[in-house]
Amino acid sequence: MEVKDQSFGLNQRRYDIDWLRSLAFILLIFYHIGMYYVFDWGWHIKSQYQSEFLQNIMLMVNRWRMPLIFLISGIALSLVEHKISVTKLVRLRFTRVFIPLLIGMYLIVPPQLYAELVQNEGFQGSYWEFWKFYVDPNTHRFPQHNHGPLGLLTWNHLWYLAYLWHYTLAFVLFKFAFDYAGRLFSKANLPIGMWFVIIVSYFCAIGMWLRPIFHSTHALVDDWYNHALYFSIFVFGYLLAKSPSIWSAIIRRRRVWLYISLFGYACTLLLHEDRIGVLLSSWGVDTKEVGSMLTTRITIYWIIYANMLGWLFLLLGYAGKYLNKSSKILTYMNDAVLPWYILHQSITIIAAMWLYKFELGPIVEPILVTLLTFLFCAVGYELIKRSSITRFVFGLKLKNAKAEQENSLMRSAKFLNN
Repeated sequence: MEVKDQSFGLNQRRYDIDWLRSLAFILLIFYHIGMYYVFDWGWHIKSQYQSEFLQNIMLMVNRWRMPLIFLISGIALSLVEHKISVTKLVRLRFTRVFIPLLIGMYLIVPPQLYAELVQNEGFQGSYWEFWKFYVDPNTHRFPQHNHGPLGLLTWNHLWYLAYLWHYTLAFVLFKFAFDYAGRLFSKANLPIGMWFVIIVSYFCAIGMWLRPIFHSTHALVDDWYNHALYFSIFVFGYLLAKSPSIWSAIIRRRRVWLYISLFGYACTLLLHEDRIGVLLSSWGVDTKEVGSMLTTRITIYWIIYANMLGWLFLLLGYAGKYLNKSSKILTYMNDAVLPWYILHQSITIIAAMWLYKFELGPIVEPILVTLLTFLFCAVGYELIKRSSITRFVFGLKLKNAKAEQENSLMRSAKFLNN
């Protein structure tokens, strides 16, 4: 099926990527709320109402939720690089990524560790007492939560900003290589199915080599498996935007990616908690012998990464077909998504800790935690966008601050007149 009305010009705004970016971060908010309730998955704090079934739902997204964000980051960079100089790119990323990360570590993230220490370590001091030793790199309090030379200081859910900042620096340093690879990729004439096999095989290789050695830490300096995965996806996103033919092929084959994704999710459920091993054992199969075989390992890794890439292509395909158009909702989300991302996890944890003592049950409490998270993210953004200082702190464009204030006054006047 041919895809009509798809524009891939350099000057054409790709609204589907804007939609994917916003929806990916909203999904991340739901996922982090789920982490509070999912059974047997470690998080900063845990609810007294935990669900094993929730694991099955979250398994559907946890293999591709962060790869999607890095893919979009690479695509977005590729789509705007011709409009800005390298110097301006670094300046923009410094003010809109690094500064929010740094300030977030000191002001936004601390309530998360405070709640963790209260629930898990029995800390009974005030928040102010906690914050003083939290920002002290020489503190000896709670060494099990120490992060090296930074002491207890951490970026928690803001690790994506740290990685994006460093990947941007890598892009600047090796821009000549990116440019050369982009030219080659744009001229490549392989079928999309072949690209799928090549990319999955590459991820399978780095997974088999690095994943058993470097466990996920999100600590930047020792997270080499994640770097190999996320930076590769970031680069692929950058290259994909240089090849309209490959992007169009992904959109055309969107139903194929749907079938692959559903099959991959089914296999993920079977592999989780070794359900497939239990099933095979019941049939008399020697699972230890089968599990030790190289072909078994390769098959499992292939399923993992085919599932991941299938979902990425699926989302690109359906977004490219149906979401490449603007709307008022998208305009709001484009501006609001970064403050929402920065604020959400601390709001979720504060809301969860406040509601914990009321013992509201496994239905009412999750609903209230979700509503409070989204409500205060929205309220926070409305407050943030009205001041140049807070806009700077949360990585928003400063030039829009005055216009936002004028629009707010106009809306208020219109409301009063009615």
